[in-house]
Amino acid sequence: MSMISPDSVEIFYRTYDSLVKDSLPLALFLNQITTKMDAEDRDYFVIPATKTGRKKDIYFQFERKNDELIFKGIHTQKKLDRQ
Repeated sequence: MSMISPDSVEIFYRTYDSLVKDSLPLALFLNQITTKMDAEDRDYFVIPATKTGRKKDIYFQFERKNDELIFKGIHTQKKLDRQ
């Protein structure tokens, strides 16, 4: 199971908290997100526009290194997974 890299976890949490308007803390469902990313062999997850107050979905992009997910940033367009 992949985990968020300790080197990027702080910036990931700050970015997520600044963009996503949700009453549940990220820590409660982060394991579900990373498990689904692993199962689908993806290096991103999507937060729908309805949870961000923006007009577009937000994609949180990661790079995989061994069992770590290194947060690389966000974007608003669907892109092919980086291999």
